[in-house]
Amino acid sequence: MSTSFEEHLAKGISLAEVGNHEAAAEVFSHCTELAASRPEGFFYLGEALTGSGKLPEAVAAYEKGLALAPEDCDALLSLGDIYFERGDHKEALKLYRKVSELDPHNADAFVSIGLVHANQERAEEAITAYQTALGIDPENVFAYNALGDAWYGLGEREKAIAAFQKGIELDPEDAAAHFNLGELYYDLEEFEQAEKECLESVRLDPEFTLSYLTLGSLCMDEERVGDAIRYLELYLRYETSPQAAEMVTEVRAVLDGLKAEAAGS
Repeated sequence: MSTSFEEHLAKGISLAEVGNHEAAAEVFSHCTELAASRPEGFFYLGEALTGSGKLPEAVAAYEKGLALAPEDCDALLSLGDIYFERGDHKEALKLYRKVSELDPHNADAFVSIGLVHANQERAEEAITAYQTALGIDPENVFAYNALGDAWYGLGEREKAIAAFQKGIELDPEDAAAHFNLGELYYDLEEFEQAEKECLESVRLDPEFTLSYLTLGSLCMDEERVGDAIRYLELYLRYETSPQAAEMVTEVRAVLDGLKAEAAGS
């Protein structure tokens, strides 16, 4: 039974790594049947179900795994992320704080705590949490990106830019860090800098869809219709997340309008 469980687990991981989350979930479900006392089967199942957009089922899987391993910090963080995505900030914060108590040196737990505070418009508390994370891990790019967002929310432009740039300095190949800085420049209407950073983001990760959205919006602002069409088409090509379904519909409508405009010019 143990060998069969390990084989199924390896197969499910391989499927998940190539983005086939539904097939992976089916395999991991077999794992939980083969070894109902092993929490990792439930945790991998929860991860695959999350990737498939089946959040209630993912919550159930994580909870079954945590009943077997209640102090698994990775699983607690993942479950907290699901609650956060669903808008249940109280439950998410509870789980993130539990991780910070179990492992006071877990920087990601403090970043996640900060993200909840930021979502609740408690920017000062968010910044404190991010700074705590950076005190634990001074090279945490995730924390610098979140800190940049928080500073910008308070109108501290220079501090926001410095935080994003620090993240890029630590990891020049982090597509998200370049996007965050590009999005900030776009909000500041510094279009040349915004375009530069977003283009670097998609150079590093051609499937980083948010950068295509910003590039499309930027080109529309500059009345570069052809470029806007190209970037929005790239967004639609790469965006496959079930959580983005509403945005995909909106982008398709905008794209249809742009194409009609281009045809009539």
